[in-house]
Amino acid sequence: MVKIKKRNEILNDVIRDGKKYPKDWKAVFGKDDKNLSKDYYIFNPNTGIYLLKEYEKNPYEIKGIGGKIARHVDEHIEAEVSKYAGDFGIIQGDFRRILKNLEKGVEPKKIFDAAIEGKKNLGLSMPVRGHASSSKDVFENIHSNYSTKQKKVDKKFEEMATEDGLYNSYG
Repeated sequence: MVKIKKRNEILNDVIRDGKKYPKDWKAVFGKDDKNLSKDYYIFNPNTGIYLLKEYEKNPYEIKGIGGKIARHVDEHIEAEVSKYAGDFGIIQGDFRRILKNLEKGVEPKKIFDAAIEGKKNLGLSMPVRGHASSSKDVFENIHSNYSTKQKKVDKKFEEMATEDGLYNSYG
């Protein structure tokens, strides 16, 4: 049974798993035209597949929900993502530490580069990193392979989006 969580809770779950399993992460990004959402499948062979659905409510607020839709990742999906992959990562920030480092004269580029290289934490860290694909074919493949498992997430997303007026026309 898929447990539906808010966007930040899903990202925190992925980050927590990323600290346990720092290697072999993959992601598939795409747009669900039916629900008007941006969908992110983030997975690791040790953790399973997370689905995050989100939309921009306004220029200052992103709303979303998601859940863990599978405990295992099909090998053919991992292989397919690897063929079309670029790099991705989830960045976590400690703004107080960043400000202290900036006040000490540390260049912003150095703070960012340290996070990317996984070196000394100067206020930014990247606990989840791996390969991602935004290929429409790869997205459609993973979407269709797990469509029955993500129905609960889709239904809850539709309810949230309807409440926010996402489906209202500009009449």
